[in-house]
Amino acid sequence: MSRYEMKKICRVCGRMVSLLHEGAGSRGRRCASCLHRTHREHLAGSGRVCLRCRDEDLSMPLERSPVPDRITLVHLSDIHFGGGGSERLADLLKRWICGRGFDYVLVSGDLTSRAGEEEYRLAARWIRDMESTGVRVAVVPGNHDIGYWGNIMSLGGQAVGRKYHRWIKIMDRPIDPCVRGPGCVVVGLNSAHGINPSRLFKGYLNRRQMDRAVEIFRGTPSGHLKIMFCHHPLLRFENDIHRVVFRAGEVKDELSAAGVRLFLWGHQHSSAVAVWTGEGEKCFAVQSPTLSDRVRGGDKPGFSVAEWFFKEKVLIRTFDIINAQSVEEGKRFEYSLQEGTMAGTVE
Repeated sequence: MSRYEMKKICRVCGRMVSLLHEGAGSRGRRCASCLHRTHREHLAGSGRVCLRCRDEDLSMPLERSPVPDRITLVHLSDIHFGGGGSERLADLLKRWICGRGFDYVLVSGDLTSRAGEEEYRLAARWIRDMESTGVRVAVVPGNHDIGYWGNIMSLGGQAVGRKYHRWIKIMDRPIDPCVRGPGCVVVGLNSAHGINPSRLFKGYLNRRQMDRAVEIFRGTPSGHLKIMFCHHPLLRFENDIHRVVFRAGEVKDELSAAGVRLFLWGHQHSSAVAVWTGEGEKCFAVQSPTLSDRVRGGDKPGFSVAEWFFKEKVLIRTFDIINAQSVEEGKRFEYSLQEGTMAGTVE
């Protein structure tokens, strides 16, 4: 047994912590906080969080920090490595993104098809390759990443509390990530909690997740772009087949009140855009399609790109992958950020 296990010292921050996680494949115990915010113990206000983690999570940018002219991001969802030829599409997308100067790539869950070990390895390798191009990547799990109805072993793992053991072992990334950049804060929230009798077919966000997210967003200066992304939808569009997050209206209203202006999710395998007014300011939602061939609603495999021009406009574009060989622009949505102007243009 190593000194980390004997003395309960965090492998990442080197400090004593009061609670460690010991999971299959985790190579001993790790700090439940510094294991990239994997577990619910890592939440603002929780006494079981090491101070360094909490300080880092809640460190706010200065009011005088420079705000760029625009922020650009790629939103992907439902890649489903291990099924439907997703590997070829993901490689094509990686080449397309490289060198285009995007600030962030956000992946809203379902990286795998059946939460299998090899599928996780493919996903982890692809994310590392993406980051090697210089873009910042943040990921949250989807329902396929913690269990799949056709995979009895995965469901058994959920029942015994090993929902995230492969994420911990192989992905080794935040489950509720917080990413900061010039003029921007991005918070990912894990809505895929697995088996729950009261919400069997729904995703949900628990109270601790919401409290932490609200604290981060409220502490970020006004004028910064605040982005939230998760796997399950907060709105249901025409032709959608899955249900929205449990108490979706309350979640949407609470985050809008905290200053979130851009909401991203997937799960439906179809694309859509919505606009509404929250706390006197415009809020935008982008539902991205799948990157696999399991498309719905007549969509093609694809993804979305959002460009936020501060105090001017937001430009949201959808892209289709054609025959796994080329990327072509689909729809274009442009909305003014000026007060009193709600109409957008669609091409």
